[in-house]
Amino acid sequence: MITRSAGRGPALVSLDGPAGAGKTTLAAQLAHRLGGPRPAAVVHGDDFFRPLPWRERVAMTPRQGYSRLFTWQRLRDQVLVPLRAGRAAHYERYDPATNSLRHDEPGHITPTGTVIVEGVLTARPELAALYHLVVFVDTPGDVCLRRLYARGRDARRLAWITTWQAVERHYFTTTELRARAHLTIAHE
Repeated sequence: MITRSAGRGPALVSLDGPAGAGKTTLAAQLAHRLGGPRPAAVVHGDDFFRPLPWRERVAMTPRQGYSRLFTWQRLRDQVLVPLRAGRAAHYERYDPATNSLRHDEPGHITPTGTVIVEGVLTARPELAALYHLVVFVDTPGDVCLRRLYARGRDARRLAWITTWQAVERHYFTTTELRARAHLTIAHE
């Protein structure tokens, strides 16, 4: 069972790992199993992407992508810090269809039970200390790639997969996520 140390707020868990690893599915399964008097909630890391022009997005180096694609400050300020303090979290969500933030439909999380934050880059070093548990979801690269291709294989999507996987490799290597994680789950 996931528990938190004494204090206010929910137990905060990060599920991080490569795109296509099964983090979203695993988060939903965990939230369901952790239900009860203090239900679990899920926050999706994809909600914290930065709206950027497509050409700029796919032309980034891995280091630029790591620095610019994900607004970790928004995740910290709008979700993690309020929840750690025992306050509700209200956050702007990124909408990939419009490449903008959805001010009209913010996310809302109450500070009870367990909150699972799933997504690549959610356990960045700047955020790691705010979690009670950091989990690395380790899935073979060929399985991840097959899942990514199943989401679409048009030229635009393929260009994005190439860029994004380079960003992920940079992130995992430079931040030593596997070594920093409290737990690694082999997932297929």
